[in-house]
Amino acid sequence: MAPNRKDGTKNITEKQEAKMLAEAGGKSASDSDASDTEWQLVQFVDDPNVLRVAIIACPVETPQEDVEQFFLTVFRRSNIGIVIIDYDMARRLSTMMQRCQQLLPVLSRCPTNPH
Repeated sequence: MAPNRKDGTKNITEKQEAKMLAEAGGKSASDSDASDTEWQLVQFVDDPNVLRVAIIACPVETPQEDVEQFFLTVFRRSNIGIVIIDYDMARRLSTMMQRCQQLLPVLSRCPTNPH
């Protein structure tokens, strides 16, 4: 008895799945070694005509020096158009923000929800 079309399609799918598993080293996508917390470096080509948005919000435990260094790094980049800063970070960076007098990037304070 000849196999019907439905069974033939199923066999092709199973063969394709087996081939993909073999190419992936016998693991499915859910079995991969990569976790959600691992970061991958992605190389972007910067277009000087496109302005980007930077968002600064971090835990209270973050050292002040790290926060200030990151703020200056972001603020000095030529392709940043707006920097959005949460209220707590804006308070921590208030003296630095007062010294920043250039037109771009625009510094915007975002109110945070008190707990």
